[in-house]
Amino acid sequence: MITENTDIAAAVAEESEIFYQSAEFWVSVAFVLVVAFLFIPISRVVRNLINQRITRIRTELQDAETLKTDAQKLYADYERKFANIDKEIADIVASQQEVIAKTKEKKTLELKQMLQRKQDETEARVEQSFEQAKAEMNVLICNNAFKILTKAIKKNLKKTDYNKLIDASITNIGKMDIGG
Repeated sequence: MITENTDIAAAVAEESEIFYQSAEFWVSVAFVLVVAFLFIPISRVVRNLINQRITRIRTELQDAETLKTDAQKLYADYERKFANIDKEIADIVASQQEVIAKTKEKKTLELKQMLQRKQDETEARVEQSFEQAKAEMNVLICNNAFKILTKAIKKNLKKTDYNKLIDASITNIGKMDIGG
């Protein structure tokens, strides 16, 4: 029992101790002060990190909004172009048809001119061939006529008539004005 009483007395003695005299109290105070002193700089750092994150997120949102606006403008441009594509195709076809018509007209004119030149050349060649054939025929006719006349004269002309013809030819040659 005595031991029990001594233990109780020790416990009462301990409890009767003033709270600021105990080590646990000062450890607790030190802990609170350390936490309080560390809380301010850590809270500043955390606040700065959070503010930086907020700023970065705002910038990203603004960039995303700008990209969205640009994409909408681009989409509208493409929609407009797509809506106008039929008109543009029609314009291109019309302009190419004009070019084709002009080219066709030009080539047709060139072809007509070339055909006219070829026709003129052909006509000139035909005319030249005709004149050459005519000249050759005249030569042949003259040669054949000369041969026929020579045969006829030899057959029908007598020696006396032959001499008279030679004399008449000589007289005619004398009457001709040679040189002037």
